[in-house]
Amino acid sequence: MTGPGHPPIHRLRVYLGTAPGVGKTYAMLNEGGKRAEAGERVVVGWIERHGREQTRAQLGDLEVVPPRLVHYRGVDFEELDVAAVLDRRPDVVLVDELAHALPGGHRQRWEDVRDLLAAGVDVLTTVNLANLASAREAAAAVTGVSTTESVPDEFVRNGEAVLVDPHPEVLRRRLAAGQVYSADRVGGALSNYFKAVHLEALSELAQAWLAGTFEETAAAVTARLARSEAMTRPVLLAGLSASEFATGVIQRATALAEASGGDLVAVHVHVNDGLAHQDSSRLAAYRALVEDLGGSFVEVHGGNVAEALAREATERHATRVVVARHRSAVNEVLHGSVARQLRRLLPAVEIDEVRPAG
Repeated sequence: MTGPGHPPIHRLRVYLGTAPGVGKTYAMLNEGGKRAEAGERVVVGWIERHGREQTRAQLGDLEVVPPRLVHYRGVDFEELDVAAVLDRRPDVVLVDELAHALPGGHRQRWEDVRDLLAAGVDVLTTVNLANLASAREAAAAVTGVSTTESVPDEFVRNGEAVLVDPHPEVLRRRLAAGQVYSADRVGGALSNYFKAVHLEALSELAQAWLAGTFEETAAAVTARLARSEAMTRPVLLAGLSASEFATGVIQRATALAEASGGDLVAVHVHVNDGLAHQDSSRLAAYRALVEDLGGSFVEVHGGNVAEALAREATERHATRVVVARHRSAVNEVLHGSVARQLRRLLPAVEIDEVRPAG
């Protein structure tokens, strides 16, 4: 069924990719080449090559219609030339990057495609899941990358959507080989947007969009990823004492948490049941500081500070513990350093010591 102003289903084919670099453009060019070999008049209205040799080779002998220049704020931009495409009187036109917005943002490429369809031309085009209006938020929640350009879902649904969804490791190997991005961008791409778990989630979302079950699937996928990533985020534990100034410990742990993208947890161990008033006031100040810095403050009871901190670190899967060094070397010899005890109790956890100021 088609809506007002929308193309009939057999004239629009959209190659829907789960992520950049999955092979949407390649698949579109492959289809265009086959239709040209079958005797149809095929032209390329717009193509994004991204410097990819495979894309250039797949283009073959297909005619590429020269772009038109759009002057915006003193700069000339190349854009799809709808009039020039129609002058060729093609049966089929290939238009890459359906979600692209023209300079100034007043028009989008899908509107140019709509005009081509209205003129009686078949269109093969490409779009990523993250650029579908209904999927933008969920895709951003999965990858951490927001998109500004989008295509109305109903426009794509009024055509034939073809999913392009290679196995995550296939795409990651292509990335590592420099077939998607230049060498200087590969490391960051692999470790962030293109994590295998993110690609698997995008695949699940794309299949749900095609099946018409996107909303419920998106809620489940994003909740699952949030739980998983919360469990794998580094935890920096700051061991505090009310008997000495712990601001330096909090500051050091906060800096480490920010640098690693981790969570800050400050822990005070009550060795005795009661606290002097000044100690209680000092702890309240520490709690306020920690919470202002985005961390959480925990108070626990235990007979030994190091053992109590070790239990908390183990339960919270802490990757690093920061404590203060005693002011007195004699005190450390007589009673044993908390840091030294922690290194024995937590051999796989890095222990930092901060010398109190003054």
